[in-house]
Amino acid sequence: MDRKILLGTGIIIIILIGIVGINAMYGDAKTTLPLEDETQKALKIKDGIGDGISNSSKKHFQIIDFSYIDSNSILKSSLASKGISMSSPLKLTGDSITKYCNFYKYNTTQNTIQYCTSTELKDSDNNFLGNIHMIGTTASPNAVFGIIQTDPQLSQLDSIKITYQIMVESLVCDCWQDHKPGKLESVSAWIDAAKSHHLDGDRMTSNSKISGFPEKKLFLEITTNAEGYLWKLIITN
Repeated sequence: MDRKILLGTGIIIIILIGIVGINAMYGDAKTTLPLEDETQKALKIKDGIGDGISNSSKKHFQIIDFSYIDSNSILKSSLASKGISMSSPLKLTGDSITKYCNFYKYNTTQNTIQYCTSTELKDSDNNFLGNIHMIGTTASPNAVFGIIQTDPQLSQLDSIKITYQIMVESLVCDCWQDHKPGKLESVSAWIDAAKSHHLDGDRMTSNSKISGFPEKKLFLEITTNAEGYLWKLIITN
């Protein structure tokens, strides 16, 4: 397997300061996720960001179920329409999960992963952009990761916005503008707010959470590293 896969490490708590590196495909670093423990909370990057959606609004959502085949297919076609190519998914089981889909800090949680798919993203100039990983049981995913590395100038910011907006629309709902979670007008506005917070702060890693979507949670993490900034969007059931 000669594909590149970006992995990070990070621990999300009320205020998180850590060092997260990029891991190439043959690396062994782990990514600590907020799903590890309900007592771990993602940082609200300013007033209103990370707030949920009122119960009265939830009845208007159409729940989208994760599916390895359907979700990857929808993501691939939607990204292609915006000039971002997505490869066919690699399907990983057994020992390959430990090697290539090692996302959790604790082995007890990591060992619950029975199946993993990994796809590679390239921009319109055919430059490597990042990866989308889906992990869960053999029946269906329970978490999806969009991992993208940018340079120090954030030249890939538009590609991040396109990719993450399509992930939200395809895996959560196409309803952000109707409900404006966290008082944010769009996924792009969430990314801009997170970027400003991260660049203005004195921390290696910053995080934001959007809750309130039925059966879905959204986590956005930015980490400063030697290559620039590592971005991770995590969508969980």
